[in-house]
Order: sequence, then structure tokens, then C-alpha cells
Amino acid sequence: MRNFKYFIVLSIFVLFTSCHLEEKISFNIDYNSEATIPSIIGIDLPFEIPIPAISTNINSKLESKNSKKDLLNTAKLQELTISALNPKDQSFNFVKSIEVYIKADGLDEVKIAEKHNIPDDIGNELILDVNKDQDLSGYIKKDKFNLRVKATSRKVLLHSVKVNIYTLLEVTTNIF
Repeated sequence: MRNFKYFIVLSIFVLFTSCHLEEKISFNIDYNSEATIPSIIGIDLPFEIPIPAISTNINSKLESKNSKKDLLNTAKLQELTISALNPKDQSFNFVKSIEVYIKADGLDEVKIAEKHNIPDDIGNELILDVNKDQDLSGYIKKDKFNLRVKATSRKVLLHSVKVNIYTLLEVTTNIF
């Protein structure tokens, strides 16, 4: 009986000392996507910017941090910026308001960023207001997601504008 107690104690000791404790880490993931704003003839007209689907590459990004998709806890948007690429000096003063939505297969479309009453002297970069508390991990776990940009014009735009849409997410995941 005494040997059995030692065996149990030794087994428990080995079990606890050989297990790795779960640890959480946070890091940033960013995505860039290019799109073209078509010319706009008219004022106070709504328009959309067509954006190609964005591949998440989440598996490789998590593997580099010793994690995997099913251990992803949260993904929260920290920044969304739209910058003019061509013409580079293009001002966004033709935009009155803008909203950005995210959608992925099997998930509802939700608004993730917006900017209203954009000033006339805005320049060639729009930094949108984001909800930093909204968890987007379900969208990031997919192989790809789509952004939909809906805006209202303030001025006539006689030429198209190539833009970059930059998103920065803070991700929290478990590692082993």
C-alpha cells in the first residue's frame, strides 16, 4: 500500500511538472488593401468603393506566435486609415461622410469604422473612428473577409482615385 501512495504522488508530480501552462499574448496584425474610388458626378450622392476580398493568412500569423486559430481569443480594430495613392496629393474633401463594414462567410455584416462631417481641409488621409471594443475574431478566423465602404459625396470628383485601406487589429491568443 505504501508503494502505491508513492506511485500516486510521483505520478501527480510528473503530470504537473511536464505540462505547460497556458499563456495569453497580444500582438498586432495589419492588412492593406487597394481600391479605386470612381469619379463622382453630383453632390450629396451616396457611393461605394469596391474592395477585393482580403485574405487573413491567420494560420501562418498565429503559428509564428506558437498559437493556432482555435486558440484565438479576441481581435479588436485599433485603426482604419484610407490614404490616397494616385493622385498622391488628392484631398478627401470631396467626401462628406464615410462608413466601413466587415463581412465574412456565415457572419453578419457589421459597421467597424466611420467618419462624419469630414472637414474641407482634410488632406490625403482619412483616419476613421473605430469601435475598439468590438470583437472581430470570428471574421479574422475565416480565410478571407470583405470590407464594404459606403460614403456620401460633398463635391464633384471628375477623376478616379486609387486608395489604400489600412487596418490594424490587436489580437489576443493563447499559446503553449
